Amino acid sequence: MAENWVRCKITAELLADAHFGSGSGGSGIDALVARDRHNRPVIWASHIEGVLRDAARRLQGDQTADDFFGRAGGQRQRAIFTSLYTADTPESHIWRSAARQSFDNRAPKDDTLRAMEFVPKGTRFEGQVELPESDLPLLERLVKEVDALGSGRASGAGRLKLSLKKLPLSERKVAAPTEHLRLLLRNIDPLCITATATPDNLIPSLTFVPGRAMLGTLADWLIVEDKRDIASLLTSGHISVSDALPLPEAPADLEAVEVLPAPLSLQSEKPKGSAGPVPWWAQPKAAVKRIDAWTATEKLKRPEDDLFVYRAHLNADWIAFRPALRVRLRNGRPDPRQPEPSLFAVEEIAEDTYFVAELRGALDAMKQLAKELEPVLAGQRWIRVGRSGAPVEVVRLVWLQENANNSNSISVPADPKDNKTFRLTLTSDLLVRDEFLRWRTSLDEGALQELLGTNNIHLKRSTQDWVMVHGFNGTSRLWRMPAVAIRRGSVFEVSGQGVAALASRVVQGRWLGERTHEGFGRFRLDEVLPGVTNGMVANSKADSTEDVTDEAIAAETHNWFEDHKELASPASGTDRKPSLSQ
Repeated sequence: MAENWVRCKITAELLADAHFGSGSGGSGIDALVARDRHNRPVIWASHIEGVLRDAARRLQGDQTADDFFGRAGGQRQRAIFTSLYTADTPESHIWRSAARQSFDNRAPKDDTLRAMEFVPKGTRFEGQVELPESDLPLLERLVKEVDALGSGRASGAGRLKLSLKKLPLSERKVAAPTEHLRLLLRNIDPLCITATATPDNLIPSLTFVPGRAMLGTLADWLIVEDKRDIASLLTSGHISVSDALPLPEAPADLEAVEVLPAPLSLQSEKPKGSAGPVPWWAQPKAAVKRIDAWTATEKLKRPEDDLFVYRAHLNADWIAFRPALRVRLRNGRPDPRQPEPSLFAVEEIAEDTYFVAELRGALDAMKQLAKELEPVLAGQRWIRVGRSGAPVEVVRLVWLQENANNSNSISVPADPKDNKTFRLTLTSDLLVRDEFLRWRTSLDEGALQELLGTNNIHLKRSTQDWVMVHGFNGTSRLWRMPAVAIRRGSVFEVSGQGVAALASRVVQGRWLGERTHEGFGRFRLDEVLPGVTNGMVANSKADSTEDVTDEAIAAETHNWFEDHKELASPASGTDRKPSLSQ
């Protein structure tokens, strides 16, 4: 029998200055506090879970702590914690300390002076936790036991009042299902989708959630809820799940929104060289022009791997954007017997990023899935996605009609003599084999005809690339065999009678290649390159990648130079001016 789950709000009010370390320093400070995407202090969920686990060990023993908080390589954690965020923007306090030479000698030791950033007392943080109702009494007891978080707890820093309050569940109703479901998702905490099976000290992340990861997440949720027969609809391919692609904002009309990886032929002008004493970072920044490389005469730069193009509806301008990524430092012990933890870094998609994903299947299968997934679709339950199982919620959903009139349902000329060309753009990676069962890394005209099963389609030109595909099987807890795919964003110029069959595939959701139920092989057809606005330029105002620290310092330096260069004017009566080194 499925358990009854509840959701609670965790509130932390600081009674003393606190340092929630980020593992990084800068600007003359040895240790900075962790911050969210809005540059506000944050208490990461992993820190809260660790302190609560220690409290559980003291009160109930190791067995109870492992049952509730999970075991490495085995049982997963029962509760899902979010990080604690604040709406305040408090001014940081800087604490300085040094070790003394001895008990009776107050002189500081050499090289022990440290400056640390602290969040001031009175700051209020809030987060949430989702857990089975039967475990709520244990969590309430553990929350009462915790009276401090962060560094320096033994010396009085980080004292706080931690409280727990039960929240009402969402009452959103799920409409009658169709064969096509579109979901708007939001990651409540930073999300890491591991991009490689052999990471080093930095674990890189994809900037989207692959369909295979979305499928595994939904199937895992159903299996944990003892609904294996419904989970088999996903794992056996009766229902296909697309990649969850990021959005620059929450869309007003979920049915009309379009997003895809930047086509490889949507390229940009290379930055112009700068002459003179002013460095490149001090030059005025011009808007990035996204140009169709097939119609350009100059040499262009290929789009970045994490670039996407988006428009809110059919008549809106295309926007080129990159989802915000951050690197977070962590400590861990790959071998439980090693005495000291190892330092490593994890690349993560910033919290509060919106994604759009689609599910397709036969009507009966979709009805069964919607019925059993209703708590997730109604916003009453979270799903765990990516490394460490970051909580992700369904914000909105819309059931689409198969024959809905959308931008991908283009009109294809019926006259065979009309040799009109179209752009076929891969919106996800494509897995296809050759006659020797090897993975193809590119498509020529013969391979495209073989893939479609027709000779009535012709390939004129293309811009394509390949990419390695990795995966992880959560049931066997082993990495899947890697594959090679034709990269998402590859563009092909096609013509002929076979284009009508391609357009029909788009409308019906019959995709290309292998493992299409895991999100592979999706594409779209357009008369012009998607992402180009008014024929030439794409708007890049939604580029949400934050400037690195060095860039921010460079910009501030340039502003200072502009403010003080008037010192050298004749009206000032002096020839003093900032030097170029300054």
